[in-house]
Formats: sequence, structure tokens, C-alpha cells
Amino acid sequence: MRKCLLAVAMFWFAQSYSFGQNHFHTCGTDEMVREAKKAYPGYSENLRQLEEFTRDFIRNNPAQRTNGTVQYVIPVVFHVIHNYGPENISKAQILDAVDIFNKSFQKLYADSVLVASAFRPIMADCEIEFRLAQIDPNGNCTDGITRTVSSLTYSAGDNVKALVDWPYNKYFNIWVVNNIASGAAGYAYYPGIVGNIDGVVIRHDYTGSIGTSNGSNYSARSLVHEAGHWLNLAHTWGSTNNPGLPANCNDDDLVQDTPNTIGVANFSCDTNQVTCGSLDNVQNYMDYASCHYMFTEGQKARMHAALNANIGSRNNLWNPANLIATGTNDGYVPVTCVPVAEFSSVRKYICAGTTLTFSDLSWNSDATSWQWNFPGGTPSTSTDQNPVVQYNTPGIYDVTLTAANSAGSNSLTRQAHIVVSPTPAITAAPYSEDFENIPSFPSGSDWMVENNGGNAWALSTAAAYSGTRAMRLINHSGNPNGEVDAFITPGYNLTNITNASMKFKLAFAVRSTTSTDQLKVFASSNCGELWAMRYTETGLNLSTAGILSSSFTPNSLSLWREETVNINSVSFNNKPSVRFKFQYTQNTGNNIYIDDINITGTSTVGIQDVGFLSTLNIAPNPSSSNMIIRFELEKSADVSIQLFDMAGRLVETVSNGNMDAGVHQHSIGDNIHAGAYFLRFNVDGGNLTEKIIFTR
Repeated sequence: MRKCLLAVAMFWFAQSYSFGQNHFHTCGTDEMVREAKKAYPGYSENLRQLEEFTRDFIRNNPAQRTNGTVQYVIPVVFHVIHNYGPENISKAQILDAVDIFNKSFQKLYADSVLVASAFRPIMADCEIEFRLAQIDPNGNCTDGITRTVSSLTYSAGDNVKALVDWPYNKYFNIWVVNNIASGAAGYAYYPGIVGNIDGVVIRHDYTGSIGTSNGSNYSARSLVHEAGHWLNLAHTWGSTNNPGLPANCNDDDLVQDTPNTIGVANFSCDTNQVTCGSLDNVQNYMDYASCHYMFTEGQKARMHAALNANIGSRNNLWNPANLIATGTNDGYVPVTCVPVAEFSSVRKYICAGTTLTFSDLSWNSDATSWQWNFPGGTPSTSTDQNPVVQYNTPGIYDVTLTAANSAGSNSLTRQAHIVVSPTPAITAAPYSEDFENIPSFPSGSDWMVENNGGNAWALSTAAAYSGTRAMRLINHSGNPNGEVDAFITPGYNLTNITNASMKFKLAFAVRSTTSTDQLKVFASSNCGELWAMRYTETGLNLSTAGILSSSFTPNSLSLWREETVNINSVSFNNKPSVRFKFQYTQNTGNNIYIDDINITGTSTVGIQDVGFLSTLNIAPNPSSSNMIIRFELEKSADVSIQLFDMAGRLVETVSNGNMDAGVHQHSIGDNIHAGAYFLRFNVDGGNLTEKIIFTR
């Protein structure tokens, strides 16, 4: 029976198990196996042959009850797939999960005394030990844990296995994720599946009993349930995910000493339960009860058969040569590994003047020293493990960490890791962006792209609503399901805007009626530190072109639609810096296009409101040479004129000081490269920003 359930909230009180919420995620093994049989025709035949081998093995190898003797050592590797969230569990939590493995498979838990007396005689020490690998497939030092950054962790399945997998005939692969797309707590394949997907996928909160796990018996021992499937055990009621059905009495788990049962459907722990004419073994790891304590001798025999069969290559895992190759043999002396540098910050997008804390997440071995480099930050270097840094100057900055210990060092540089925006933002609303005059994207601009693999948002000339360019994300091929991609606009100054609104043109097609592709638009009034969702559409509701199986290009304006993002609230009206994030989640969707982002509202300021500025003219604009700035002051005033690039960096101070009443003129353009810029006028505290373009 299988313990692949996920309980969102469970509480364990001494010998009585009750649950705070009746919401659970059940095991996904049966569904995944059923789909795998369709996708891999040879899998069904492998399972048939494995069952023949199992019957012969059990007949020829009568079970011998033992305690404390390990016959099979299995090298294990945990692949943590994370996006810097709680799913990036600690090494301590993984070590705890391995400890639970071994206590469960070797009958070492003190709570085994709670097993119903009728089943104590057949409670098995399975003689199996799991050990974290100490040598990786390339012969390098490892602690048996890998960490991979990917947004696929939020909608995981076999897709995460393509990110990282070690040879299945040498290692037991376990992938730890944030969420499984099917809604399961975890799942495994029986032996005989194709090697690159062999192993267990498990949610982080059902891994071990500490850290992000809620610590209940059910959550802590979910991996034990999944490993049972991996070793060819079915649920005690049979090979379905439907416990509680009377018809289950006619099904069987192919284990001689587990009584037929309909299974526990309500996650209770009734040790007196009788459903098929005999007492149910509800405390079995392969049921769905809330009290898992035991495997039977019959289940042990099936697992031993799986470990000796050629099918699935489980028989090579415990081979002495493989134990030596993976550093899991008796007597192996672990060596100190070189750490792999990794880090995170709470935020990526900040306003100038913000202070950030950087967290060391180095793995593979414990680092003992750290060297940080923070271009644009104060301090610019640090040897603290988790330094605090302030960024005062707008710009886009790299961060570098070198982590070291006695075995050596490793460095990681994250380019464009910190985006510091000016406050107030350079670009004033109302504003229209048609993507025609962005000189380079995203490099060299204040536009940002978030992409963890596959295709990314990019400027394209394949189609546009106006002009010749639009934002495009290619999803028809090259983007796996579950992939999350986003692009982020520069900040916009809405200081003098009320009744704010953002509109954009959208073109998109789905590929089937079941597509659940999703577009969300978020807004931030603090330079991107915090985001509020202001728009979402999914599947057919998102589509502007119906269902299309071929690659989508909107070659007609009728295939575009205008969408409105509601930002008319105190959170955004009159705010000095508002950014937008367009985030798309792929699920068998087609290509998507965005054009003509328009930020509008009721303006509360004009030229007449900016100090004593009465007229302003900038010409020619665009210009291939210099531009002339001509303006008139009604009275003497303090005037500042500054030129900024698209990333908000100061390029030139055109003028700064007190000016008399009258007409003034300045020429700009000397030594200015081609591109789009912003001129900011400050006249006695009143601000006005104008966009200009040089086309040299």
C-alpha cells in the first residue's frame, strides 16, 4: 500500500492521530504508471517479465527472518529542484529523510510497538540500507545532493528529470520539488521504466520530519511509501489510487501475507478495521492511513526480488563494485568536497537607497570562507557569510560569490542580478511604448527578462500591432510545460496621474481545448520589490485566435485584442515609480505577442505647473545630430536639466543653477550615442520628463 499522500495540515497526538484539515494529496504512482505504459510500449512487457521473476524468486528463496543484518545497500542522490523558495530544503532535512528510510526499512523505530498484535509476527526488517552517494557519476566528490534552479519546481513531473538525473543503474534518484503538477504528494515508477525517468518525485514538505515538513507520521514517512513502489510494491488494496471501494476486495497487491482490503479512504487509523472479511493491515506503509509503521515479510520478499532482477537494473545498485564507485561501500572514508557557490537575495528589483541581505546557499560541502563582490553596492566587497549591502545609484549590477573550504574554492557570478531603479522614475506618464525605439533589449536598457530555460521573451519583427516590432515568446516548440517566463518594464512616474490605467495589445492562440496557459500582469509601486497581480487570463479566455495546432503568427490586426490592467488605486495613483511584469506560464500553448503598452490617466500637471516654466520646445526629435532645448521662464528660478539613459543612469547634466526670467537655449548631443533617452526638467521643485531619441 502506498503512502504517497500529502496532508496540508496534520497533527500527531501521542498514540491517536487526528488531522487539522481534511485536505490531502494522494500518491500519483498508479496514474503515472498507467500513462507510462501508453508512452513506452515495452514497459508493460518488462512488468510482466518482472512478475514472473518475482514469483520464481520468492518460491526459490524462502524468507528468513533477521534483525540487524543489512543485505542490500542502495546509493541515493537527492536532486533539489528549486527557485530559491522553501523547496530548497536544507541538508539536515535530507539527512533526516535518509534516517527515516533506514529506520523504516530496518524496523528500528520504537513506535513499531504500536503495531496491532495480529501483525507483529509478520512485521519485517527489510535488510535494506540507503546511503547518500559520496562520489558522483564523473568520479567527483559529492555529498549526495544536487541543487538546480528552475521554475519547473512549481509544476513538476517527469519534466524536472531532464534537468538533472544520474545513471539509474548506479543511483536511486529522488527529485525534491515545490509542487507536483498532478496534485500528488509524490510518485515513483515500478522497475522496468526507461532509465532517464526512473526514481521518485516528492514534494519538499513530504521529505523528512523537520524543516518544511509538518513532522507528522504521514508526511515524514511519505518517501518510505514511494520507495516501496520503486521496489515493486503496490498499494495494499491493489494497483489503483481508489481506496475505499468495495470492489477492491476482489483486487490484490500480489503479496501473500497482506490481507485483502478496500484500503483507507479517509486517512484515519482504525486498527480494528475489517473490510474484506479479515482484519485490515492499516498500519502498513503502502496504505493511506495516518499511522505507518510496517512492511510485511511478504512485501520484503517482493522488494528483494526487485533488487535481484535484471529488469530495472536494481540488481546493480548494491553490487560491491557499484558501492565502491559511488562511495557507499563499508569502510569508505568521506573526504571534504569543494563547495559549489550559490546565493540568493530576498529581492532583485529595488529602488535606489535600498538595503539588501544576501544569503549564502553554497552546497556540496560546507564552506568556511566567503568572498563577495558587489559592484555598485556599499560595501563593494565582504567576507561575511550573509552580508548586508546598500545600493544608492540606479543601474544593473552583477554579484559574485567565491565560497571556499580546505578542499578548494568555487565562484559564481550572477549577471544583472540586482536592478536598482531611480525614484522618482525617469519615464513620466501618460506614456506609450510601441517597442519601435528600444535600442537594445534587454541588455543596455531598464527592461528585464526572467527565464530559467527554454525560450525567452524577446523583441521580434515577425508581427506587430503597430510599427514593425513587438514582444514575443515562442511556445509552439522549445518551451516545456510548466515553464514560467516574464518580462519587466522600466519604472514609470505616475506622480501626477490619477484614474490610472494600463492597456496593451495581445495576440495568442491555444493548441487545444484543454490548454491551461496563463498570462498574468503584476504591478509594483516600489521598483519591483513587491508585486501585486492586476490581470490574469487562462486557456481559451486568453486566446485571441481560437485553437491553432501550427505555429501562431498574428498576420492580421483582427487576431489582436486590447486588454486593460486596472491600476486605478491608491497603491499606484500618484506613485513616483510603477513597474509592470508580464508573466506567462506554458501548458501546451502557442506563441504569444504583446505590443503597444499604454499608461494613461488624468494628468494633474502640465508645463504651466512646473515652476515658472511657460514654454518648452525640443527639436529636432528624433535627431541624427544635436538637439536644441528652448524654454522660457516667467520668473527667475532654480533649474536643473539632466539627461538619463533608458536604465535610469545619469548621462549628462545639461544645466544646473539659478536662471533669470526669459528665453534660454541649450544644445545637447555631443558624444551621445544613438538610442532613446529621457530629459528631466526640475524648475523650483516641479518636475517634467521628455523622451528624446538620437539616430546617429
